[in-house]
Amino acid sequence: MSESSRTAASAAVSTLPRPATYSAALRLLHWLSALCMFIVIPLAWYMTELDRHDPHRVMWFTLHKSIGLTVLVLTLIRIFTRLSGTVPALPARIPAIERALAHIGHGLLYLILLGMPISGYLNSYAGGHPIDWFWLFQVPAMTSPDRPLAHLAGQTHRLLAWATYALIAGHVLAVVYHQLVQRVDVLGRMTGRATPDAENK
Repeated sequence: MSESSRTAASAAVSTLPRPATYSAALRLLHWLSALCMFIVIPLAWYMTELDRHDPHRVMWFTLHKSIGLTVLVLTLIRIFTRLSGTVPALPARIPAIERALAHIGHGLLYLILLGMPISGYLNSYAGGHPIDWFWLFQVPAMTSPDRPLAHLAGQTHRLLAWATYALIAGHVLAVVYHQLVQRVDVLGRMTGRATPDAENK
């Protein structure tokens, strides 16, 4: 294909109208990730309050780590799927500053969804605690026991936890605000039932 043909093809793709909703794959990945997060966060609160000699403590930690690594895999697939397709634009009725903040918030959420499980993984393995993914197999180790690294990863994990709470709360509140106050159907983009207001018009 000549250079002019490739340029024309690229231009044709870039002028295609954006979809009104996210693809079925991205919607599924989003809701699976959300489900995992709404399980793993309360689980973290519960398990960290357990006595160190509690006979079920290891079980809860294993479950927490397994769900966390599942979030990591889902996020990597989600990023690849998002980059390989077209996603709906935010409705034009939403002010430009709010659209910019939404893009920043989404980017930070992706960083959190990567950073939390990675820091947890490093904290576990550097601390000498292998991870059995849902008791099916042991996750390969990418670091040997390393006390300073375990401390750093643990501190990072705890700091990112607070950022996670803030970003998830902000994300949910923003959706509620757009839906109920601005009357713009942003939720429909992620449920597959977007109304005309949700389209970029």
